[in-house]
Amino acid sequence: SDRRRGGFTLTEMVVVVFVIAFLAALAQPNLKRALLKARAAAAVGDLQVVRVAVLNYHADHNVYPADVNRGIVPSGLGPYLPSGFSLKRKYYTMDYDNWSNQAQGFVGFTVITTDAELGKEMVNMLGPNTWSDGSQKFTWVLEWTK
Repeated sequence: SDRRRGGFTLTEMVVVVFVIAFLAALAQPNLKRALLKARAAAAVGDLQVVRVAVLNYHADHNVYPADVNRGIVPSGLGPYLPSGFSLKRKYYTMDYDNWSNQAQGFVGFTVITTDAELGKEMVNMLGPNTWSDGSQKFTWVLEWTK
């Protein structure tokens, strides 16, 4: 009699699992790279938000906000930022820098992160006027003041 088998054989299941594992192994590096690029794009977006706020503050007051410690919104800048905006994020902390009274004066933003790859990707996205200490601090200059 002609019997139809129901289900899959162990060999067929092993082959399917192997193929899925192989494809997952191929995709993992691309997934990690995509996540890194997404985090860097989010950080650059945050820097752009702060940049616009600082420029608007400067346009209204003809002076840049005073320098503050990392993770703290400069005095008077709050109304120029979106409601609830924070300089402290899961993967990084932003630091507004106003060193206009220094010999090499500038106004800029530093991102402090323990993920050096994230910082390097941000520097790649931001282009000129960026530098790094090579590990945790990545600075983007808004304006050279001297």
